[in-house]
Amino acid sequence: MTTESFKAAAEKASAQNLGYFFIQWIESSGAPEFKLEYTIFRTQKGFRAMGKIAQDLDTFRMPVDLKIETEGNPEPKRVEVMGTSSEFSVDTFGKPKAILLDPDNRVLRYSNQMRVAVAIRRGEQFAEISEFGEALREYQKALEANRTGSLAHYRIAEVFFLQNNYQSAANEFREALNGDLQPKWTEVWSHINLGKIFDITGQRERAVNEYKQAERTKDNTQGALEEAAKFLKSPYERQKKAAEAQ
Repeated sequence: MTTESFKAAAEKASAQNLGYFFIQWIESSGAPEFKLEYTIFRTQKGFRAMGKIAQDLDTFRMPVDLKIETEGNPEPKRVEVMGTSSEFSVDTFGKPKAILLDPDNRVLRYSNQMRVAVAIRRGEQFAEISEFGEALREYQKALEANRTGSLAHYRIAEVFFLQNNYQSAANEFREALNGDLQPKWTEVWSHINLGKIFDITGQRERAVNEYKQAERTKDNTQGALEEAAKFLKSPYERQKKAAEAQ
């Protein structure tokens, strides 16, 4: 199977010329960012939702689904988005409560969620090669898009921990616990890492409390529960660097 043969099969199945689609998704770079605006009107037969989908890429063309949630059954609508603004109008019997853009997430597009994911992945790549300053800058970008993002706070805490900046690391692990707890494992591992910090700083009782809280989550992602149980038995000790070991 080649790209050309897949294109031919897709065009045969859809009875459309999909050259534009393959150019923008295979040969070009970038992804659109959509903004939805709409107004609801009452009509003689019910209601009408009128609005437009705006995008930042003038050359981008894509059919985009809308889902109009009403007091009754939801109404689907597909809008052919072309240019910077594409208008739509949908008549409904029940009063629309909300209109969802691309409800099934079929279109790759920029959004806060996408910005967060991209910034965190870039930060992780910098952290892997010990470029901690660049990593922190990327994680801060993620927080600018989502201030309560637990994963960004957790990754920042990891960097501070590696730099032996334990107070800042503890602050960020706390922020992770006070955030959206997405992904869920950030909760159990934040408690474990707080326990490690308290062990390192000679606060065994507080460390034990964190390990117990980790156990209460019952989340064993990447062996978290075994890790907590291990440090409940004996305190965590900071790993010596190679130069120190010699």
